[in-house]
Amino acid sequence: MLSVIDGDTVILGGVDTHVRYLGIDAPEIPTDESPGDPLSPESKQFNERLVLGKKVKLEFDKEKYDHYGRMLAYIYVDGIFVNEEIVRNGLARAFIIEPNNKYLEVIYKAEEQAKRERKGIWGELSKRKGTSENAKFLIKPSQASRYIGQRVVVRGKITDFRKSDKVIVLNMEGDMDVVIFSWDWRNFYFFGVTPEKYYLGKPVEVVGRVKMYRGKPQIVIGHPISIKDLK
Repeated sequence: MLSVIDGDTVILGGVDTHVRYLGIDAPEIPTDESPGDPLSPESKQFNERLVLGKKVKLEFDKEKYDHYGRMLAYIYVDGIFVNEEIVRNGLARAFIIEPNNKYLEVIYKAEEQAKRERKGIWGELSKRKGTSENAKFLIKPSQASRYIGQRVVVRGKITDFRKSDKVIVLNMEGDMDVVIFSWDWRNFYFFGVTPEKYYLGKPVEVVGRVKMYRGKPQIVIGHPISIKDLK
């Protein structure tokens, strides 16, 4: 193992190949170009303790590469299923993208254990801390359209919402949408948060990548770790 990028990405020694762990999504580490998520340093450090300097075994699923050219794999070291272990310790959430579902049940079971034990991202939201590096990425909702494709921190008030069977869309001051798809609602309900009620009328801070949808900028989030109530 050459180096660890974050809680779900490593670079293999010898071949200099980026490997993205299948079935999980760890908090984003801060960089010079991108803000970080709470618990990202802890997630990276845990991954380092498991794999750095060790010989690892890779197992593949239906797809071997993603659209970024990264290798997609399940990682094993010293008899430990690394993807599962990181989720079990609350330092990544289950993130199954079809058709790569070989260990869906195993990873979701690990996540349920982390929830029961209130570990990592499943701990108290009030105790989570952002990263100090994020301040330089702070923008207003009205500026979001200038940052398409980039990760930023947006601070503004949720003024309206709409909801369907598939999605909750939180309107931030009429300038930007915060989108939560139905398969991620459970992550909010776990904390007793009904997004369209809890955040409505409140100033919030959202971390994520800006995309354009039907002429309006939006950030898609999948866990309360990405949105902070400032009230």
